[in-house]
Amino acid sequence: MGQHRGESRARGISRGPLIVLGLVVVLVLGVVGWFQLRDRINDQGVAAAGACVEGESVLAVAADPDIAPQLQTLADHFTETAPVIRDQCVSVTVTAVASDTVRDALSAGPDGPWDAAALGPRPALWIPSSSHSVKQVSATGVISGEARPVATSPVVLAVRTAFANAPGTPAIDWKDLPSLQTGRDSLAALGLPGWGSLGMALPVGPGAESTEMAVEAVAAAVTGSSTGPVTEEQARSAPVTSALTGLALGYEASSGTKPATTREALTALAEQGDPATSDVHAVAATEQQVYQALRDAPGADITTSMPKGPTPVADHPAAVLAGPSVDETQSRAAAQFAEFVRRPEQAQVLADAGFRVEGLARPDDTALAFPGFESTLVPADAAAAAELMHVIRNPITPRTSTVLLDVSSSMGEREGTATRLANTTAALAAHVDRAPDSSNLGLWEYSTTLDGSRPYTTVVATGPLSAGGFTEGTRRQALDARLAKATPATGTSTYTSLEAAYKSAVDGYTPGLTNSVLLVTDGANDDSVARADLLAAIAAASSTSKPVRIDVVTIGENSDLNTLQALADRTGGSLEKVASSDGAALPTAISKLLS
Repeated sequence: MGQHRGESRARGISRGPLIVLGLVVVLVLGVVGWFQLRDRINDQGVAAAGACVEGESVLAVAADPDIAPQLQTLADHFTETAPVIRDQCVSVTVTAVASDTVRDALSAGPDGPWDAAALGPRPALWIPSSSHSVKQVSATGVISGEARPVATSPVVLAVRTAFANAPGTPAIDWKDLPSLQTGRDSLAALGLPGWGSLGMALPVGPGAESTEMAVEAVAAAVTGSSTGPVTEEQARSAPVTSALTGLALGYEASSGTKPATTREALTALAEQGDPATSDVHAVAATEQQVYQALRDAPGADITTSMPKGPTPVADHPAAVLAGPSVDETQSRAAAQFAEFVRRPEQAQVLADAGFRVEGLARPDDTALAFPGFESTLVPADAAAAAELMHVIRNPITPRTSTVLLDVSSSMGEREGTATRLANTTAALAAHVDRAPDSSNLGLWEYSTTLDGSRPYTTVVATGPLSAGGFTEGTRRQALDARLAKATPATGTSTYTSLEAAYKSAVDGYTPGLTNSVLLVTDGANDDSVARADLLAAIAAASSTSKPVRIDVVTIGENSDLNTLQALADRTGGSLEKVASSDGAALPTAISKLLS
C-alpha cells in the first residue's frame, strides 16, 4: 500500500553545513595549534640561548694595577647580569698588570709570544693607565678600533704639604723642574729656605708610567710646545736632552734608595721625616695614585701640586684587542663590558676610588682639591717617547773631554751609504747634541799636516758647551758645524797628535769632573815617533792630581792596537774596537766612552 503525503516520517539533516562547520573547526584548531607551536619554538629558542648552547666564554681583561680592583668589581656586576653573546654565556676576569709591561708584550704583534704565567691570560680587552701606552704599541693589527677612556686622572706632583703651601710653588712650570733638581735654582726662591735642591724621584721600573708622562710634559715645556705631542726631532734636540739629563743626574746624585715604581716612591715620600733633610720632595704621580696613597696611609703629610703648562692625563682607555686568540664573541664581549663600565651607575665605583668621571662627584673623604687645568698634553708616539726615556735611563755625566779625530785619507772610504768619516762625525754630533750644558767638550783633527808643520789642529777649543762667543753661537753649535765640515786629508800622525792633545788636556784639567781625551782612528800611525817614545811622553805628562784618561775607538783593523790599548790601560781609560763605522756599534762605543 502506498503512503499518503500527510503521513508522519523522520527527515534527514543536510550534510553541507556540517562539512563547512567541520572545516571551520579544523581550521581554528590548526591556527591555534600553529600559534602554540610557534610560541613553543620561541620558548625553546630562548631556553636554548639561556642554556648557552654554544658553551661559555671568559673575557680576559688586562688592566693597570691602579684601576684593576675597581674593574674587577664591575666585572662581577657585569657577570651577574648573565650576558649571552652569540649563544655563549660570558663572564669576565681582570688581571692587574703594569701598563708598560703589557705594552711591550703587545708590541710583538697580535700573534707574538705571551707569558701567561707572568701576565695572566692573553686579554681581549686592555685598559692601561693612559693613551700614552696605547700610542707606544709599535706593532700593527693589535688594537681593534679606537681606544676610548673609561676614567681619567691628571699627572701631578705628589709633595709634602709644606712644599705645596710655599709662596712660590703655584708658579712652577714643568720646564722649571730640571733646574730645581740640579740646584741651579734653589727651593729657597719658592719660600723653602734650607731645602736646597729639589729631590724629585724618577722611578723607571715597571709600573712607573707616571714618570714617562711627566718627562713628556717637561720636554713639551722646554720646546715651547702648546699641547704636544713631542716629536722625535724635539726629543733629540739639545735643549730637551740637556734638561732631561739634568733631571736624571740630579736624582742619581741623591743619597737615598732609588724607588723602582711610583707606588714605592709615594711610600718613601710619605714615610720620610723632616722634608728639609729628605732625599725625596716630589713624585710624579696621578691624582688617583695620591688619593689611594692617602687612603692606605691616613694622616700622611702629602698632597698634590699641579705644574703650569699642558698636563699629561692618565685616561685609562679601553682598547679592544685583535688577533688569533680573540674570536667574535670575545671582541663583542670586550666592547659591551667597556660600555657597561662607562654607565654612570657603574662608573660611580671609579669616581669613589679617586678617578675623574664626567658628571660624577669627587670623593668627599679627602682634602685633595681635584683642581681644573689649562690643557691636556697629547701623548708622543713610540719613537719620541723612547728617545726621551733613553735620556732618563742613560744620562750623560758632565765631563771634560777633547775629541781627537783622525781625518786621514782612509777615513774617506765608504762604509754603507756614507764615508767612514761622515759616519763618525754623525755619531759624534749626536753625542754633542745629547750632552748636558755642564759638560766641557772640544774637537781636534789630525792627519799628516794640517796646521803648518803640525799634523793636528784645534778646531774647537775645549770648554763649556753652553759658552757663547762663536760665529755659530754657542760651543755646542760650533762643534756641530765643524763636525759637518770635516773632510779627509792625507796620512795618519796618531802618536804626535795624541801626545799634544794629552798634554793640553792635563794643562786644562777641570777639577770635579772626569777628564779625558777620546781618540777616534781607523789606521796605524804614519809618523816617525816610536811606540816607546809615545808611552814615555804620556807617562811624563800625566799627573796624579790631574788625572786624564785616554779612551780609544778604533774602526776596522789597526796594527797599533797593542800600543793604544796600553795607553788606555795606563791612564785608566778604555778601548772600543768596532768592525765598521756603519751601523749602531760606532755610536754606541762613542756614547759609552763620553758618558
